[in-house]
Amino acid sequence: MTTRRFDHIIVIMFENQYRGYVMNNPYMRNLAAQGIELTNSFGVMHPSQTNYIASLAGELCNVTDDEVPPRLPQRTLVDLIEDSAQNLDWRAYMESYVAGWTPWKANNFTPIDSYPYVLKHDPFSSFARILDSEARWQKIGNEAQFYQDLLNDHLPEFAWFTPNMWHDGHYLLGTKDNDLKGERAPVLVDQQADWLKSFFASINFPGPESKLPDNTLVVVTYDEADFESDYDTSQKYKYYYDGPNQIYTVLLGDTLTPSQQHEGYNHYSLLRTIEENFSLGTLGKNDRHANYFRFLWDESLHWQRAQSVPHLEQICDLQAASLGTQLYLFYTRHDQPGQLHCTSFDGHSWSAPLQLQTDCKDQLQLSAQGNTLVLGYRDMDLRVTLHTLTTNQGWQTLPAPSNESISALALQVLPESHDLLLVYRDQQDCMQAQRYAQQKWQPKPQPLVCKPTGPFTLASLGSNTLLIYREGNGQALACLSYNSAEFNVTDVSNSTYAGPQDNAVSHQWSTNGFGIGHFSQAPSKLTPDEPEPQEHSYQSEGNLAAATLDGVLHLFHNAPNSQQLLSACFSIPGVLTSQQAVSYDPAKADTTSNGYGTMAEAGWSEQQMLNNAHRDSGTSLCATRYQDQLWCFYLSSHDQQLRAHVAAYLSTDYRAT
Repeated sequence: MTTRRFDHIIVIMFENQYRGYVMNNPYMRNLAAQGIELTNSFGVMHPSQTNYIASLAGELCNVTDDEVPPRLPQRTLVDLIEDSAQNLDWRAYMESYVAGWTPWKANNFTPIDSYPYVLKHDPFSSFARILDSEARWQKIGNEAQFYQDLLNDHLPEFAWFTPNMWHDGHYLLGTKDNDLKGERAPVLVDQQADWLKSFFASINFPGPESKLPDNTLVVVTYDEADFESDYDTSQKYKYYYDGPNQIYTVLLGDTLTPSQQHEGYNHYSLLRTIEENFSLGTLGKNDRHANYFRFLWDESLHWQRAQSVPHLEQICDLQAASLGTQLYLFYTRHDQPGQLHCTSFDGHSWSAPLQLQTDCKDQLQLSAQGNTLVLGYRDMDLRVTLHTLTTNQGWQTLPAPSNESISALALQVLPESHDLLLVYRDQQDCMQAQRYAQQKWQPKPQPLVCKPTGPFTLASLGSNTLLIYREGNGQALACLSYNSAEFNVTDVSNSTYAGPQDNAVSHQWSTNGFGIGHFSQAPSKLTPDEPEPQEHSYQSEGNLAAATLDGVLHLFHNAPNSQQLLSACFSIPGVLTSQQAVSYDPAKADTTSNGYGTMAEAGWSEQQMLNNAHRDSGTSLCATRYQDQLWCFYLSSHDQQLRAHVAAYLSTDYRAT
């Protein structure tokens, strides 16, 4: 259980701006320098309301537009707070909300807008478990209630504050218009920045004279990124939301040291951080596997010095996975073709190697979740062979989906269902995927659109599984996505910006690939004085490996013509898989997806070098989670000995010892 870091958390959510646009404002830029700035923070989806709903429920609840949804039955953060044995309190403060405008009643209470307060920016107004409770609904107040609670020392442990439509950067003051013909971003950012400056000044925040209680965390964030009208018009893009959904987020408080954090986060990450701070558990949705703000507890991923794995020589193929308290390492040797070997680690020492099979040619694969480990490889007849190891039944043979010969394979046991995903390349160089669930394979394989160059690998982050590969004949890294959660399925109705062609599905692979790279901002030819979204694509050569630790998927690979082992991270939970291919071609508006909430709008971290990790790109490489650690195995280019790099989340004090 995580120790409580903050006594109070306040979330302030603004509207519709790219991080780069917000950072152009001097006040917002200075504010970011006073706190912990999240440089790789994202909205969940578009339009606005979807992000408000996701922030409370850990899922979209099939809300895909800004229309008032039917009463949503899902549990929310409110339920977790009120179910806690810690006597916690919460409140939602909605600027310009008038409590008497729609008096609460016991039957069919239906709140309405009281402009500039709008329901679409008040996620608490969408959930039946709040609407049907007078006590809960009365916890929604306006800005006057906030000041009253603050001055009377009644500020709850969790508070949400939504500025009104004129102060959140949505519309011009006193109007219902935001069509500013190219001036939209700077004018509206300046407008909301002026309000925030005034609001913070009224409570002397941030600073030593703050009227907020000691040890309060204030999160200033945005629902989604938006666009600049002239920029889109000149490019003739298909949609208004035209790029990575990257937003400004800064954490402020009297106990924080100003800094920047570069891992990927979204609204599910913020929800999980609140849950962790107050020891609430999770809603079991996208918050469950989210990467929360561990740095607030002074924890960061710490790599230990590389260690040698004893008694292993002539390594050819290599894969690792953990089951129970054991870390298993399966491998083949150059000098013993066809023979499969295994050694295990119990947390203290490695066992003597054992010979297991004599029919393993190559393409060794290994994956484990819960009490099940799956071993796969290509046998001497070039067919898929699969075995399972469970803690109570030992080794068993798993039927393969086909007797056809293949040229390459990858497999992944899914985190929640423990279904098995198998991806393989047949002898005609076509990529196929099948799922094994309820002790049978799906009837037909799904053809995949990618044609990888060389090796490929699978890894899961919660309900999102990625097939990672090199694209076509080049060296650029790309991925397909696969969603295994029904709560990440959306049924999109026709609206101004979307329609059924934008539906998100489960248990299907995306019908196009997405480049792997890091999103940032830089001036463009069209807007030389204003940063625009940029993507830095990653290049790779040789074998790939990936594993997930505590909400972060780690990809290991070599850059072209380099022996230095690199790591890139992906930690955006709840990514959707669109039913149709994502496209920004206006001519295909009715037959392709807008890409909202997909990998098209989710960035990776900047790449990092693993210290003193050098390998030839074509040699063995694998990674896995073992208990609370991340392990990466590779053959050193220096002496061809097997090395293990081990990482774990450690506190600053622990690392110092």
